[in-house]
Amino acid sequence: MNRFIHAMIAGPIAVAVCVCASVCHADQTLLDEILIFNEIVKEGQIQSLMAPEKTSVSEGTWMTAKEAEREAVAQRRAAQKELMRPARERVANDALSPWAAKKREADVPKRHVEEIGSARHVYTVTHGGTMDGENCRGPMGCGMHREGAIEQVWQSNRALRMENVGETDVVNPWLSNGRNLFRNLDEIVAAALTPDMTDREKALALWFQQTRYRYHKAGNSKELGDPVKVFNVYGHNPCGCDANIMGALWGKVGIKAGPVRLLSHAIAQAWYDEGWHVMDGDLDNIFLLRDNHTVAGDQALARDHDLIKRTHTMGILMELGRPRSESAAAMFVCEEPVTGRRGTGKTVTMDMKLRPGEAITWRWGHLEPVRLMWSNTGPNYPDTVCNGLWEYRPDLTGGLWRNGADKVVGIRSDGDGLKAEAGQTGMIEWAVRSPYVFVGGSLEIEGEGAEFAVSFDGKEWKPVGPDLDRLFPSNGEARFGYRLRCTLKDEARLKRLKILNDIQTALLTMPELVVGKNTLTYTDESPGERKVRVSHEWVERSASRPPEAPPHALNPPDKGEHNGTDVVFQWVAPRAPDGHEIKDYHFILSERPDMRFPLSMDFYKLISRTRDKGKPQYTLPYVGLLTPDTTYYWRVRAKDEKGVWGPWSKTWSFVPRGPAYPVDVAMNYAPDKGVGILTWKPNPVGRRPAMYRVYGSDEKGFSVSDKPYRVQTGGTRELRNPFPANFVAETSQPELQVVGEGLALPNSNKAYYRVVAVDGEGKRSWSSDFVEAPRPFIYSSPVQSAKVGEPYRYEAKSIRSLGDFRLRTDYDNRRFWDIEQPVYALASPPAWLSVDSRTGVLSGTPDVAGDVRISLTAKTDLDLIRLDLNSLGWGQVKKLGKSTRHIGSTTQEFVIRVGE
Repeated sequence: MNRFIHAMIAGPIAVAVCVCASVCHADQTLLDEILIFNEIVKEGQIQSLMAPEKTSVSEGTWMTAKEAEREAVAQRRAAQKELMRPARERVANDALSPWAAKKREADVPKRHVEEIGSARHVYTVTHGGTMDGENCRGPMGCGMHREGAIEQVWQSNRALRMENVGETDVVNPWLSNGRNLFRNLDEIVAAALTPDMTDREKALALWFQQTRYRYHKAGNSKELGDPVKVFNVYGHNPCGCDANIMGALWGKVGIKAGPVRLLSHAIAQAWYDEGWHVMDGDLDNIFLLRDNHTVAGDQALARDHDLIKRTHTMGILMELGRPRSESAAAMFVCEEPVTGRRGTGKTVTMDMKLRPGEAITWRWGHLEPVRLMWSNTGPNYPDTVCNGLWEYRPDLTGGLWRNGADKVVGIRSDGDGLKAEAGQTGMIEWAVRSPYVFVGGSLEIEGEGAEFAVSFDGKEWKPVGPDLDRLFPSNGEARFGYRLRCTLKDEARLKRLKILNDIQTALLTMPELVVGKNTLTYTDESPGERKVRVSHEWVERSASRPPEAPPHALNPPDKGEHNGTDVVFQWVAPRAPDGHEIKDYHFILSERPDMRFPLSMDFYKLISRTRDKGKPQYTLPYVGLLTPDTTYYWRVRAKDEKGVWGPWSKTWSFVPRGPAYPVDVAMNYAPDKGVGILTWKPNPVGRRPAMYRVYGSDEKGFSVSDKPYRVQTGGTRELRNPFPANFVAETSQPELQVVGEGLALPNSNKAYYRVVAVDGEGKRSWSSDFVEAPRPFIYSSPVQSAKVGEPYRYEAKSIRSLGDFRLRTDYDNRRFWDIEQPVYALASPPAWLSVDSRTGVLSGTPDVAGDVRISLTAKTDLDLIRLDLNSLGWGQVKKLGKSTRHIGSTTQEFVIRVGE
């Protein structure tokens, strides 16, 4: 150390000389120290190390010369201690991607060191500048379509090192910024809930939290099905694992979880209020019933795809797209009762133990190439992966190192390291364990002749050198611990050992600092004394001050009303203090004033992903997404052109007024008369309707439309785009005949009907539930006259269902699979008359005059595939066989009068 101090005083030239001497003497520690010092000299920080403060301390009291000298010595010692940090740590913290390439001259590196000696220790760190990791980060998306997982333009945090510098083990240490308590299942659940929540609200709050802390990426199901590991270590998982995690979270609060039966996807649904409710934590989806409150279960979604088609699917980073919503709807195919459960087994915790000389360093950034588990081709989103360090440096100069070893045989210490007892082969074994997965490693060894080996099971040992990376391949088994053995023979000696492991940590649950005053709480469960050093490193940047909060709601006005549910939310654009352009807004609306979760994903939006891009407004994509006479709460925040998000606006509230969808829609069919009358009732919620608009379509789960519209048809050759408008008629009465022979109304005699309410001010509701018409029903008017010797033709037409757009096997096999095809037959027809059983065309040439009684029958059966519901609950197809569903049959009787 004296050589190092002299080098410091002598300046850079002397340092260079010392470096050469150090190399010759193989004094790696001194070399590290000098290299670091050279870095500081280059960075212009020498004054802070060499010059003591000139004045004292408090209330104008001046130091004496002796006190000043002592203070200067103390400062130099502190600086020297800082410089003795290993060069690898320092360089790694500064050079991690992607922030190493984004340095700016005006950036100001900062560091705070906290010495801790109690089981609970609260302290504050003030982060200057205007930009940090939180305000430069957008909301998490599901990442399914490579649209990104998060958008982060800057991260001020660099590293947080927690080191045991005492002489006793530190048990379960943790540092919390108040936003990163996810160490076990209890904490994950507690982070989402409030004491006043109902089961419905608990289920939704846990679902919404899940969508904001992980994105979609496949991997090892054993690892990625554990919520604690997903939140803290990996930050991602695939759908099946996510289904089990949702089950575990709900189960923790007493809510039963079951499978969702759909194709090419695997999610869970929660049981509360005597029903099932689908909440997709993987693709960030929930789908509301017509009351805009109740979350639909999979049976309702399979029955009526319109519930899905009106909803923003696939997460906040995806633009609203009708084809995408139709594809999401196509996965829901099962209306059978729900069986089975979802959940996970015993979960881990983030418990850890730090021995004397052991440390964990969380680092905001990743190595190049990135170190992570389960990727043969590289990560989808490398900047969501953080590579920290797990380090153990046992002090081999005294006797304390023995306490940190698991096994010691034939070893003695002579003050200059370790060697074997005379005539013996010495051996030391250390267990290295971390709650974070190991993704690389190395040994830094000083000594001669020491041999090292590693074992993962304590039985099979592999000889290793300094590089341990090959033991932790990216697509291998997840390793959270291993045993390291050092063997010393003859004159072999181990003077110094540093065990370094790269670890993978999830970005969003680390204890990051934000601009302003940060209150940090350290806790541990150590039974005795502890001595812990916590070191924060961050970089302060002020390239852009965040936009202010949007100051006022324009429409709807705060605490006001809105006429109708066709809302265009508008607000006053906030001021950007640096004059930067506002590039985006983040909008959320909820039924709860605390905004714990959105009403649906239609109300959790980035405005840049909507047709209102560039405007301080959000236009709801459909009428009827809000329920009249209900109080809703909403707020907005803004992002500037530098990617910095401002604070949320205050929470505004309003009540929409207007009609609600009609209820109790029914089809009253009189077979003897061949008449079907659609009936309904006005909804007791909202304004009294003045008129009703009726819509009909052969598409199951159709969406009402007054003009032609496009739908996905996949491989369905029989159908062509666009589909025709499906408006039938407008009426002031709560009924309308829609089925009957020869009915002239457009879109009458269709398979399905919905009704929309319209109030006296012309405001519409969303459409009602659909009701089915009888099928098949032959609604065409027969041709009842013919002439001898002239061709006769009558094309019978029947009500039939097209079914809906859905999957049958995999995601590439989408089409309208359940198109019904009536089969026509004639009972005892004359010899000259026949019917095409598929088209219903009656044809022939009469050869004799007279009356011919015709009995034309249409019969519809639908071929179905019977699927194994357990497999379907995991998104997989396992065919059990085929079956036939009899839809119905009908007969049309008439007389053909054949003349000469």
